[in-house]
Amino acid sequence: MTTTAPAGSWESLVPKLSDEVLDAVNVMGFTEMTPVQAGAIPLFMKNKDVVVEAVTGSGKTLSFLIPILEKIHRRSRKLAPAEIGAIVISPTRELATQITKVLSEFEPFFPNIKHQLMIGGETSLEEDIETFSQTFPDILIGTPGRLEDILSQKRSGVNVKELEVLVLDEADRLLDMGFAVSLNKIMSLLPKQRRTGLFSATMTDGLSELVRAGLRNPVRVVVKVEDLVGGGGQRTPASLHIGYILCSTSQKLLLLTHLLRQEAANKKTIVYFATCASVDYFYKLLSRLTQLSGFAIHSLHGKMETKKRSLTFKSFTNIPAGSPGILLCTDVASRGLDIPDVDFVVQVDPPQDPKAFTHRCGRAGRAGREGKAIVFLVKGKEETYIDFLKVRKVPIHKWGWSGGPEIIEDVQDDDDEDMTAEEAEVALTAKIIKEEGEDDSENAEFLRGVQKIVMTDRDLHDKGTMAYVSFIRSYSKHEASFIFRSRDLDLGALARGYGLLRLPKMPELKNEKSGGGIEGFVPAEIDMDKYKYQDKQKEAVRVKKLAEHKAKQAEKEKQAALNGDSKKRKPINKASAWSEKQEAKERKLERQLKKQRKRDYLKRKANGEIPEGDDAKDGEGEDDNSDDEDGDEDESGSKDNNKDDREDEDDWEELQNEERLAKKVKKGKMSSRDFDKQVGNMFADL
Repeated sequence: MTTTAPAGSWESLVPKLSDEVLDAVNVMGFTEMTPVQAGAIPLFMKNKDVVVEAVTGSGKTLSFLIPILEKIHRRSRKLAPAEIGAIVISPTRELATQITKVLSEFEPFFPNIKHQLMIGGETSLEEDIETFSQTFPDILIGTPGRLEDILSQKRSGVNVKELEVLVLDEADRLLDMGFAVSLNKIMSLLPKQRRTGLFSATMTDGLSELVRAGLRNPVRVVVKVEDLVGGGGQRTPASLHIGYILCSTSQKLLLLTHLLRQEAANKKTIVYFATCASVDYFYKLLSRLTQLSGFAIHSLHGKMETKKRSLTFKSFTNIPAGSPGILLCTDVASRGLDIPDVDFVVQVDPPQDPKAFTHRCGRAGRAGREGKAIVFLVKGKEETYIDFLKVRKVPIHKWGWSGGPEIIEDVQDDDDEDMTAEEAEVALTAKIIKEEGEDDSENAEFLRGVQKIVMTDRDLHDKGTMAYVSFIRSYSKHEASFIFRSRDLDLGALARGYGLLRLPKMPELKNEKSGGGIEGFVPAEIDMDKYKYQDKQKEAVRVKKLAEHKAKQAEKEKQAALNGDSKKRKPINKASAWSEKQEAKERKLERQLKKQRKRDYLKRKANGEIPEGDDAKDGEGEDDNSDDEDGDEDESGSKDNNKDDREDEDDWEELQNEERLAKKVKKGKMSSRDFDKQVGNMFADL
């Protein structure tokens, strides 16, 4: 099914919907169906398995909730306590919570149909079981892990024999997040006589396998948006305008600041970063920028504590329309979430998985609303991503600083006296991205201000370093590595753009210039011993550790002075220390082999197997000078070789002793067996 026109009224559906559903959608403000709803609901109602592939924001949630309610409502025999009529599986807690919220809006019209949310983190398994035994819900909504636990536990009392419908929402992401085993386990516990629906924005190979395994003769519903210009289909809503900005690596933070002031002054905005560490760092940093003081800034990522994550999501969702709010997040908030009134999306870091690009953009422009999305691409290195997206039927245009995706050729001079404040902001931002050099004055001044903020709290330095390292590691694992090549990453510009004070120690930087760091980055002049945390507890711990470290160093120097060794130890290079250790092992093994050859030779000589005067033939002379083979180390005179020298002396004394014992054997004063015991021959007792 491919259409872009409204799909008609709810009353026109066949089979006809119940009055309760019609009243509910009318109260919720949905006057007409979307194409995906018009295609999927009748098939579900006619007992068909469905696979629905539709663009983000196309109304998939109602496409499965309405058939679920209709089937349970129309049952000839009502569900008994503990019997479940439907299960909805979601990849994330946030999406499961959102589905529950939508379903709750139908409660006044279906008071006898109850539901329960089952997700990990907020409630324990025991609490969920207790809630189930008290309320006896008809519909379960949850994440795969918790649902698998509930269904696998006999003590939970859940009865799925009467199950009517199983829904996998954002099914492709369920597989991407590694839930395939849990999904197969859940489906094996459910009756085969059921209706199954898979809802997703994209179809993958893994999803096709799941369809073959879990659905019987499914009907596929594909909803696309018509591209009126190119005549083909596209994967994003027509009401969503997507743009890109080409800039340098170090300019992203300044551009983000200007964009938020220009586009998000009275709306909700989602800003995407590549890693959890980046979200943590830029949340603290942006919250302290005076330019963004009027914005309510929130952060959300997968490594946050569950309760804090839920509270953040709820707080951002509850920001009233028309108020400036910013949510900094990772891809945890890229799929399925319907956050009201989000009209602007910024992707500071393009997603690691290219499929996530459309899902991120789709947080804006939902349900027919106008929305804008923008992505930052590094000039001269990442432009190919534009063509890549167009091949994937994602319409994207160069961002125009009037606020739309059209290209603006002429930009007013920012010192025009007749400019309004908004026009000056537009002109300034356009000027920034037109600069060819990395160190344009506006950006350089801005980044100096960022560094000053970082200097106020050592915690910002720690978080910035972690963000920098995590981004580099993430970039090196990019699925579109033919576009985002880690060897092209300008590490100096990246460090400047993060406002770092100094560079971290990491393998990616080991081959760069020492002393001044990497090219294009100058470490800030700061005494790290006096660099404090604003948090008093953290600072107390730091001061204590610093004092302990200095005390240890002083004690070492005191011991060295007492031992007559006043020279300071040179810092150990881990790489060279490792290689020296390996060489020492090899030398030791070689000495052991020579000792064994010497023993064999002495034994044979004592037994008369070697005639007098044939010493050189068996390499005794070579063994006498064997330590000279490592003579290059002796020339260095380093203390690290003293141990090896002592070992060599011990080995030589041992060989001399064996020589004396061998002469006793030859003269008949000692048996060969006693000789073997004296020299520790492993074969002496055999």
